[in-house]
Amino acid sequence: PLRPKDSIVHNAADSSTGAVSFMELYSQTTGLIGQSGRRGALMLTIDVKHPDIFNFISIKKNPNWVSEQIVQQCEWSGKFSKEQLKEVKKQVVENTQVRFANISVKVSDEFMQAVQEESQLGRDKILVYYKKTKKRLTKAYQDEGYYYSLGIPAKDLTHYDHIQTFDNYSRLSSWLNSEYGISISEADIRNSYLRDVYGDYLCEIPDENGELAIRGSGDYLLYFASKPTGEIRNLIKARDLWNSLVESNYRTAEPGLIFWTKMSAYSPSNYVGRPIISTNPCAEVPLEAGGACNLGSINLSRFISNPFTKDAAVDWDGIHQSVQSLVRFLDNIVSWNEILNPLAKQKKAASETRRLGLGIMGIADMLLQLNVGYDSKEGVHLMQKIMHDITNSAYQASARLAAEKRATPIFDYEKYARGPFFQEALSSETKELIKKNGLRNIAITSIAPTGSISNIIKGFELNGRNYIGVSGGIEPIFSLFYNRRSESFGNKIFKVFHSMVQAYIDLKGLQKDAEMARSEKDLKTILPDTFFRTAHVILFEDRLMIQSVCQKYVDHSISSTINLPETVEPEEISKIYIRAWQYGLKGVTIYRDGSRYSILSTESEKSEFSRFKEKTFKIKTGDGEDLEFAGDEVLRLPDGRLSTPYHYTKRLNLNKMKKVTR
Repeated sequence: PLRPKDSIVHNAADSSTGAVSFMELYSQTTGLIGQSGRRGALMLTIDVKHPDIFNFISIKKNPNWVSEQIVQQCEWSGKFSKEQLKEVKKQVVENTQVRFANISVKVSDEFMQAVQEESQLGRDKILVYYKKTKKRLTKAYQDEGYYYSLGIPAKDLTHYDHIQTFDNYSRLSSWLNSEYGISISEADIRNSYLRDVYGDYLCEIPDENGELAIRGSGDYLLYFASKPTGEIRNLIKARDLWNSLVESNYRTAEPGLIFWTKMSAYSPSNYVGRPIISTNPCAEVPLEAGGACNLGSINLSRFISNPFTKDAAVDWDGIHQSVQSLVRFLDNIVSWNEILNPLAKQKKAASETRRLGLGIMGIADMLLQLNVGYDSKEGVHLMQKIMHDITNSAYQASARLAAEKRATPIFDYEKYARGPFFQEALSSETKELIKKNGLRNIAITSIAPTGSISNIIKGFELNGRNYIGVSGGIEPIFSLFYNRRSESFGNKIFKVFHSMVQAYIDLKGLQKDAEMARSEKDLKTILPDTFFRTAHVILFEDRLMIQSVCQKYVDHSISSTINLPETVEPEEISKIYIRAWQYGLKGVTIYRDGSRYSILSTESEKSEFSRFKEKTFKIKTGDGEDLEFAGDEVLRLPDGRLSTPYHYTKRLNLNKMKKVTR
């Protein structure tokens, strides 16, 4: 693995430039090299425990030397106002720094628990856990393995029971002395080099089965060790790192978060000796070394009989037949591409795991044809049934292929059956068939964003007319319509409806009423209520719940994006990520409007938030120091909440109004 910045190297360089220094190289290589008219796609990930994590997070937020030079040249030209220079800086950073890569952080349950500790128990508390095992891991060499994430085993939180909380070390010392006759100095407990690799100070007690684990509330240990470099330890507060993650996402929509403990635990290949080490660019397929994604999606919009009527029904037989065909098709692609892989480890991975990425798209369009709301109880139940049936049908197809051709060479039923996905998602019938035949493919299902194919595929047919485009992946419809200006027709503005909305309008003869509509609100008189469950309307809590329901039947992962308005408070992003972890999701993407430079804009004038964020505010600290902040700069309030001067001021004004009202 790449060593942390400034760590010792035994050559002329003297010290390492760190993992982050290579990101631009990988990004530029991906952007420069094309094949058959297509550019590459790249995901760069880092383990949350790596000492370079803060530099990784800020790579797309803070300007590097090149970006600074460009901005300075613009400033020296004298042709730009202060506000314009801010926009120039934003555009330059976005378009020059690691432009051709998505970046994500692989976060663990250990880290998320530390974040929760501080939020729930306070920042300056001392916590004592009873650790239900005497096994210790005080050092872990990453260079002995090829990948950092495999160097440190995940902390098993089920082995730790929280038993005591103390306000200071004096009270902790008194308790240890009275309960166990133990005396420990405060300096020893604070010393990160006397803790295990999880940041716990371990204390032996007269107990055959366990010991005490002592830590500050929210303590988290960044760690790296190799024989040439030695150990690098940096004890931090997890909440500080968490705030950096949230602020960067608020600013740039990156990095994303991958809940790696969950991802690894539910990866079937981890149980047969092929542990995952990273993901594909949209994070819907976790991969072993040399692995590749092989994606194909079923258009559920085409499996409805009698659409938009009271007799509308799902064509279950059609879905089943399509799944069987798609599994065979994708498996044939693995065979075809196997010899085309340039590297030996890629050929080995393809032949051993034979991963597939069978997914779906158009599920929101399917629900519209059934007159079922996307986030209704009926809608969620139907999505769960669809995913259950698709997954079991796909696994049965793979088992039959194993009997027809041969099982993947690394398949071992006893090991494979230990995985929680196998135990929780598959029916008894499917398990018996797998036990009998084995599996042709080590992992099969994945829900990709389908950003390209969902826009060019037929969603509906009416009187010989084809309606192109469906909702992507498991996403709801983004918007009922958007306005498009055409220069070819004298800058005339055209209203472009989502394909299924247009199909309904044409079916019911509502064209004139639809053209008169200025907003989605105007469409409420002609469209059923189910049409208005769009991406910006559905509560994030419901989006996460729906993804959780579907994820149970996906052995890889789901790529899904929660869209937020520009005015959302940073703390909301924090809440969404924490809730996603609590729901047991493997990952989720958050996109706040305005977090990336907009090429096209429908706004004719600036919003209140846009005007406010250009202002500068002075805030006096408790020490009497005056600090200056932009209107949209992320602040941590005394209660721990992440906010901005805009949101803080709005809240103050609201409280004043409430006092006046009373």
